[in-house]
Amino acid sequence: MLCLGPEKIVRWTLLAVVILIGESSKPGYSQSVQGSLLKIGVLLPPEEAQSASIREGALLAQEQANQVSSTKIEVIIRGRVGQWGADADEAARMVIDDGVAGLVAPPDGSASHLVLQVSGRTAVPVVSLCADSLVSSTGVPWMVRVVPRTGEEARALFAGIPGSVSPKPQRWVAVVPQGRPGREISTDLRHAASESHCEPIEFLEATNSLTNYQTIAKEALKSRPDGILIWLGPVPAGNLARELRTRGFTGLLGGPGWLNSAMFVRAAQEASEGFYTPTVCKSEASATLVRSFQSAYLAHWGSAPDPMAAMSYDAVMILVHMNQSSSQAVSRRFPPDFYEPGVTGELSFDSQGNRKLSLELLKGRNGSFVPNCPN
Repeated sequence: MLCLGPEKIVRWTLLAVVILIGESSKPGYSQSVQGSLLKIGVLLPPEEAQSASIREGALLAQEQANQVSSTKIEVIIRGRVGQWGADADEAARMVIDDGVAGLVAPPDGSASHLVLQVSGRTAVPVVSLCADSLVSSTGVPWMVRVVPRTGEEARALFAGIPGSVSPKPQRWVAVVPQGRPGREISTDLRHAASESHCEPIEFLEATNSLTNYQTIAKEALKSRPDGILIWLGPVPAGNLARELRTRGFTGLLGGPGWLNSAMFVRAAQEASEGFYTPTVCKSEASATLVRSFQSAYLAHWGSAPDPMAAMSYDAVMILVHMNQSSSQAVSRRFPPDFYEPGVTGELSFDSQGNRKLSLELLKGRNGSFVPNCPN
């Protein structure tokens, strides 16, 4: 008797699902694009730390697209119920049952890869919110990534934080999630540190439902680092930053762009002061869109948007605009000259689907993040 472990069972089940999808999804796709209703699917696993922001950004995109489009736009949001492999089932259902013309993949790397496996069999375009470098190495030609890569953000931090690289390399500790997400982030951070001529990074794993801040902070400070990168969700990252400052750490603190949020600032309190995080540089045209988006988001949801809300908004809008162009919808590929201003900055992509962008640093000051302007 052949015995398969849980991971192999998931892989074989997924293979069977996507083969069936590949045979049955094409008519549904054409109907969803050519008819009077355009459906966009968003996958949100239940453990996603920023699910509220992603949901709100996507639904605002639906509302605003419907105000200017002759085609009705519907955003369908699904989250799995059950084990990890069920993320593929939910992506499959959105293609087969719901007839979506495009998918938004979540920040979680494992779930994003499962969406791409479904997309690889169905040719349904995907916009990914995952920053892992491996996402763009899957070979799916109808995938783009709207968020900066982890390595790009890390290099921006190493290059932009005063004194982080010279006159002598700094000692860094990075706190990352447990499991596969943490391994992917660690790999990208390690490469970025090497390219930036920093000393090797020491890594610590923590859950996004982190409660033992004292233990993690104590471990992080053992090697007496010059700087600590916190690559967690906004709330645990803020709590850990506060604990580190409470313990007397006066060194550098930084993290990914999604920490530019009210949730992080509330959790970090005074520890947000001087905290570094990168953001996508914006032109004046994008800056105008940003202000309009922020006003609309505040009016609709009663709070200011964070970076992930803006990224999910742009992800939905990319799929809407691509599918409303008949030539692009037929090919199902993102054309090499694709360009839109976007509320997160200019949206254009390289041949692997990675976003073309430049980053600047923000620094926490008086309860918000402002451009880092060295004295």
